[in-house]
Amino acid sequence: MNDKTTIRNEMKSALAGMSPEQAAIAGKQAAEILVLQREFTDARSVMIFLSIPGEIDPRDIARAAWAEGKRVAVPKIRAPGVMDAIEIRSLVDGLAQGVMNISEPVDNIILPADELDLIVAPALAFDRQGNRLGRGGGYYDRFINQHSGALVCGVAFDVQVLDEVPAQPHDEQVNMLVTNTEFLRFNRNNR
Repeated sequence: MNDKTTIRNEMKSALAGMSPEQAAIAGKQAAEILVLQREFTDARSVMIFLSIPGEIDPRDIARAAWAEGKRVAVPKIRAPGVMDAIEIRSLVDGLAQGVMNISEPVDNIILPADELDLIVAPALAFDRQGNRLGRGGGYYDRFINQHSGALVCGVAFDVQVLDEVPAQPHDEQVNMLVTNTEFLRFNRNNR
């Protein structure tokens, strides 16, 4: 098994050539798969992320959630290593460039932990056991750990799914994974 740094570099390289159009199409395909799953239909609130180049685009998941009357939140970095789920009502209005050049909400309407049902999480790579390999900051690991009542769905391009990624005890797993071609459920051994 490769180490985390090697896998991160390989994934960044593989994703660098993907166009925004490819990301949008893959995001639409992943959303179409996810919104049919019971974990999505049963959720009253969904947290997505605002993608950066090289990440699958999850905006159609937010649109589907709003169409079903669900609350939608996105991450906002509050302090180094700490992020909050901030409720949004638009994918255009009320957003600005935040920390690490990622779009964030201008408002600070935190969606309380006990009201967050489904967390849609990015990563550089996932494996078929539910492990995720993020960008190395630990933001999502800490956030998922603090929101243990919510289900976590990784979302990625199919090329980001590996047979195995290295995982340490503090690395949080996902309950499920959706790509532009498949949907997988896992038994998270830490929940």
